[in-house]
Amino acid sequence: MKKSFMVLFLAFLIVGLISASAFAAAQLNAGNTTLAAERISPTTDFTASFVYTAYQTGGPVARSTVIKISLTNGKFNAGSTIDICNGTTSMGSGTVLAAPNNNYVEITLISPLASGTVYTFQPDACLNAGTPLNNVIVPAGSVAGTVISMTVDNKLTPGDPNVYATAPVITVKNQFSATLLPVTSKLDFDNNMQTFKTSGGNEPPRTTNTESKAALLIVSDESINDSVALAGTTSCDRQLAAGDSLTAKITGNLQGISAVEYEATATTTYTVTATDRTNGYATLTVAGNRLSICRSTDTPKIYRALELTAANTAGIPIIAGTRTAQITIKGGGTIPAGYTRDLIPAGTPSHIIQLDATQYYIPLIKVATGEDTYIKLQSKSTIGGANGVSIQILASDGSLVTYNAGTITPGTPLTITGSQLVSAVTSAGKTVDGSKGFAAIVTINAPEGDVFAYANICNVSGCKRIPVKTVNGTIVE
Repeated sequence: MKKSFMVLFLAFLIVGLISASAFAAAQLNAGNTTLAAERISPTTDFTASFVYTAYQTGGPVARSTVIKISLTNGKFNAGSTIDICNGTTSMGSGTVLAAPNNNYVEITLISPLASGTVYTFQPDACLNAGTPLNNVIVPAGSVAGTVISMTVDNKLTPGDPNVYATAPVITVKNQFSATLLPVTSKLDFDNNMQTFKTSGGNEPPRTTNTESKAALLIVSDESINDSVALAGTTSCDRQLAAGDSLTAKITGNLQGISAVEYEATATTTYTVTATDRTNGYATLTVAGNRLSICRSTDTPKIYRALELTAANTAGIPIIAGTRTAQITIKGGGTIPAGYTRDLIPAGTPSHIIQLDATQYYIPLIKVATGEDTYIKLQSKSTIGGANGVSIQILASDGSLVTYNAGTITPGTPLTITGSQLVSAVTSAGKTVDGSKGFAAIVTINAPEGDVFAYANICNVSGCKRIPVKTVNGTIVE
């Protein structure tokens, strides 16, 4: 593959440089080789596997001219030799000095350079035409976006248009990326909120009601020239080495959750402990050889499941709320030890767990002298923890004030008055206009089929019913 890349690359460069010769300035195309950041150790310099070059002067350059080839943001291997080659003929060579002066090499020409000829810089004394440089050092810890540039100049006459040219040599890019699609899972009141109901969204297929599955996609950028090798031959099922790893840190309330799983061709499971529940997070580590990675060229891309498993233990309900994920890739195998980078940053929503709640929209609540609004709620749910009522009241400044209205006793009406809501808003330091009316949203943590609601406005003239229920965006009575 690299040989084919070299042939196509050199052909492109020769055509490009010859066409640029009319500008009467030297031209350099150093290949702009892309290098995976995952190949670079945080503590040890990395020597690039290959850097192809092609150089053309802006005019004749005399024999005995001292050509200085230097690097910005990088260095050459100290003591290595670089030749200026015309095919397999050396036009001159130089040896890189010891550090810290190994960011350049000086070459005294033994033959003149001609305009219109494409030359290459090689480490092999021009034994084979077009051999790439293998002595360019990328500093330890270089991250994506790092660019190493090469400059060719006349040492004694800097800026000589017949000699001076500069271009990128290496651009560092991240090879691995990830996409996390969060799942919305509703708690099942029929099982005392210990399991989940079937839900839509981005959830991968599941087989039981104990699974809440977010969707995780890991992709390797195959456009990178110098990249980390992947094992495996099946589309979207490539692996790293066993010493590499991916960690998934799930943060949030873990009551009622027994495990965190990564489900791909192979499944990796982490059992949640009492300490994890106390700390409020659990960390799953997946060995590199148990990952399923898509190449950027694979079609279609296959998402894998990042699952929270319900413990389904009597008397221990799962708590509603959002869990977040932090997905981190770590080296130790094919990727250098010590390398670590977040593919998904901390705080990214992964599992949005909701109560199987019912909401009622009260569009008009009036409170005035001799006039009040009455909201009556009933429930037939006898599930432990059900029937709590929370009301969000729309204040005059457009904000929402939350009021805890208590809990419905199954079979017994709970009455909430407009006066209570006005008092709640006032206690929060806000206002509403009771005479003109205001709105509120009533949320009851019980299934819709278990709840009954009624509201009316009463004054000396009698009572008038208020529509209270929203179904699929349509207010019905």
